Amino acid sequence: MACSWEGGTGVRHPGTSYAGVLPRIARTRPAGVLGSTGRTPPDVSDGGPPSSRGRTVGRLGWRLLSAQGLPTSIQGRRGTPAVNDTVSKTGLLRAPIQHIDIKALDVRPLVEAMGHMAFQARNLSRAAGLYDAMLRDERCGVILCLAGSLFSAGLKQVVVDMVRHRMVDAIVSTGALIVDQDFFEALGFRHYKGRADADDNALRELHIDRIYDTYIDEDELRECDATIARIAAELEPRPYSSREFIGEMGRYLVKHGKTRDSVVLAAHELGVPIFVPAFSDCSAGFGLVHHQWHRAGKPQVSIDSARDFLELTKCRLRMEDSGLFMVGGGVPKNFAQDIVVAADFVEQPVAMHKYAVQLTVADERDGALSGSTLREASSWGKVSTVHEQMVYGEATVTMPLVVGAAFHGRGWEQRPERRLVDACG
Repeated sequence: MACSWEGGTGVRHPGTSYAGVLPRIARTRPAGVLGSTGRTPPDVSDGGPPSSRGRTVGRLGWRLLSAQGLPTSIQGRRGTPAVNDTVSKTGLLRAPIQHIDIKALDVRPLVEAMGHMAFQARNLSRAAGLYDAMLRDERCGVILCLAGSLFSAGLKQVVVDMVRHRMVDAIVSTGALIVDQDFFEALGFRHYKGRADADDNALRELHIDRIYDTYIDEDELRECDATIARIAAELEPRPYSSREFIGEMGRYLVKHGKTRDSVVLAAHELGVPIFVPAFSDCSAGFGLVHHQWHRAGKPQVSIDSARDFLELTKCRLRMEDSGLFMVGGGVPKNFAQDIVVAADFVEQPVAMHKYAVQLTVADERDGALSGSTLREASSWGKVSTVHEQMVYGEATVTMPLVVGAAFHGRGWEQRPERRLVDACG
């Protein structure tokens, strides 16, 4: 995208209906050019765009590239970088994360064999059986709760397949997963293999963000932020539930998306509502801050979290029974558990969640919700203890096995299409 600098303070998106898009560095900037760091506006005190400043990273960047086993240019004595070494951003962002395909391999024999083992192997096998039981229970609607950096790590296609094969009826998620990771990739961007021991100062100079051993192009994240601002600018200024706004993101992807492998797009097409209770805690927040800043004193788009809670409660009222499949904890876990209590407050009592599976690495002993057991949730009237299972293991290992076993069990084939998005109005 061609962008022009105005007074050295920002960039303008051609064809947008509003002025002053989020300050950022243009995507078309030569790789490896130093500019602003992190998410602060670029320093243009020299009167020109960052591309007018130096293009080398120096010793920090050389150490970063060398530590990854990637090629560097000329080396000096004892392996130290020569003065004219140049490290390109594209040299670091060259190995995209690949999303695992649960359809490609039937893991049922492995998961069934794990059921005859001990510890978390047996717990995982039982969790897979419970998820399969949810899918075979025609009375049961399934709510998927997601937290953590799952999609950047390669689990996006797992959830896309869950949506497209009626293995989930509603989703409650953190904002980073839906906006910074899924929507971000649907715009044509990628996450890349990196190193957990990388030099973060050098990464910051190159506008590369790190999630443990994964890299993200900060400049491309700014494109995502700006797209959210553009979507908000085109909407009627009023409060929206996060589900409504994400629906607009799905509508945007129908016209402008670069891939069909998107949770937001699949959910939009199949009527699966996505709720993000903490919607501003991600790239969407930057876009909405921009929108509200530039519409100060005028009607604005905003996110109504109470409306989220009401709409998800309406989804529960549409189900005869409910099951939770929780990956991680945090706000999505508690939000989905609480809807059976919320139903009491609107004088529409429902049963506790009949099924519950959680994949987590959190510890219950600190009293935080993420690690609280599902049995504990029963004391609050949220989850039945008959069909529940905690699995203590990292999601990139546990989720493909649990979902893969259920997928190849094909209990989902007879599930009705619920289109719970229609219950939210």
